[in-house]
Amino acid sequence: MKKTAITYFLFLISLTTSGQWNPIHLPTTASFRALKSFKQDIWISGTKGTFIHSHDEGNTWEVKQVPGAENLDFRDLVILNKKEIILMSAGSSEKGAAKLYKTKDGGHTWELLFDIKEPKYFFDAIAWDYKKRIGFLLSDPIDKKFVLYKIVNDGTKIEPINLANFPTLLPREAAFAASGSSIIWLNNTLQIISGGGNKARIFKSEKADLANWKITNTEIPADTSSGFFTIAAKNKTDFWVAGGNYLKIGSSEIPIMESKDAGKNWSPIKNPPPKNYYIEKVIWSKPFWIVTGPAGSYAFDPKIKKWIELGESHFHNIIATQQKIIGVGVKGQIGYLLKKDLNKLFLPKK
Repeated sequence: MKKTAITYFLFLISLTTSGQWNPIHLPTTASFRALKSFKQDIWISGTKGTFIHSHDEGNTWEVKQVPGAENLDFRDLVILNKKEIILMSAGSSEKGAAKLYKTKDGGHTWELLFDIKEPKYFFDAIAWDYKKRIGFLLSDPIDKKFVLYKIVNDGTKIEPINLANFPTLLPREAAFAASGSSIIWLNNTLQIISGGGNKARIFKSEKADLANWKITNTEIPADTSSGFFTIAAKNKTDFWVAGGNYLKIGSSEIPIMESKDAGKNWSPIKNPPPKNYYIEKVIWSKPFWIVTGPAGSYAFDPKIKKWIELGESHFHNIIATQQKIIGVGVKGQIGYLLKKDLNKLFLPKK
């Protein structure tokens, strides 16, 4: 069924109070977790098969729906180029929700790219390598082993990866399909973070062939609704991992963990945020680390060791574009914060 696209023009005026999130009002009640950018293009996707696209860094938007996907929840996506996008549906394969869709014309038409019909599959996230044009699709464990697929040739071929040597997982251990950031591929190394079991853990591939893995066993308690939810990199060596309990968004027993040696060793950061809550996404946007969850968001300047609360927000996911921080959440919540306003928050007060 053909959908009519409507373009929404937004006059983006910075609020008087610097550092507050500016709401973007669009005609949708879908909830969003998938969010990526590529140059000036921003893509968002979520429940009800909904996707949103801006080609000018958020000045105008199109709200549309993938035909036939009205019951799907797109929780991650990959921007291959200006025209080609892959959307990942998170849901059980028993209910027909373990699917990938692809557009080759900027969202005008979509094709079903990948559809798992066997039971026990549930897609969590996709990590993409823009130089090699390959990706890694993570699915929930089967028989206490993660399921991983390699996406090659910009999605024209998807093949399973043999994880026979992957460490045996704890009972109920898995990755969370929250903000599409439970895996990261950097410097020919894949890292996967977990929760669900009785401990939160981090897995790191020792080689690019993904045949050997190292486990970071933490003493951080976890359960079926808590653990690590997000991993991000500042560069090839500096990483942050964060999480919490999605049923207790206003508090967290999961500390932010930091690695200075590309994931070989991890320890809690020395300067945690003033308020402790569930963190669903962490990003590096030079010169700040930024964290967000449904209970709020913070920015941290590692040079002066200072946290700044970013006003009221309820975002599941955030990204950094050239000039803005973009956030998305439930019931159509979308907002932005200008980077220049964020920088002002850390200037000494006269």
